[in-house]
Amino acid sequence: MAKGAIINTVGRDLEKYRKDVLKKVKDLIAEFASQLEIDAIRDLDKASSDRDYILDEGLENLNFIHIDKKFTNSGFKAEVGVMGENDLAAYIEFGTGLSAKEILAPYPQEIRDIAMKFYVNGQGIMQGHPYLYNNYLRLMHAFRVELDKILKVKRKS
Repeated sequence: MAKGAIINTVGRDLEKYRKDVLKKVKDLIAEFASQLEIDAIRDLDKASSDRDYILDEGLENLNFIHIDKKFTNSGFKAEVGVMGENDLAAYIEFGTGLSAKEILAPYPQEIRDIAMKFYVNGQGIMQGHPYLYNNYLRLMHAFRVELDKILKVKRKS
């Protein structure tokens, strides 16, 4: 009988460990998504307070850009982004023409691919004010480090 009790105890301990790790991962995802949302809103507010920029672009304000987050897959997937269909949000994020070329140059291909969905002719003159993807890239390294600590993973640099 003792052997069965020992095996059962190990099984319970493993299940407790699994649940603890999953909760930590879920909490980290929520924390990362919330920080990204806060930082994106902060940077968008900076662009909104630049009255010269707003007037130069022929806009009244940037209130049409609504940043929000949503969670799926029981909290294991988070999406932070612009809610709505106004393409101007992308032009403010990436700029157009030469501004877009400069802003997107250091970005990974996956983000450049997103920006290309809004490409018209490359002749635009709208100055970009990054607010979302710059923060995503800045926060992602720390997220991966913390995730690796939780999972006790060692990555090759």
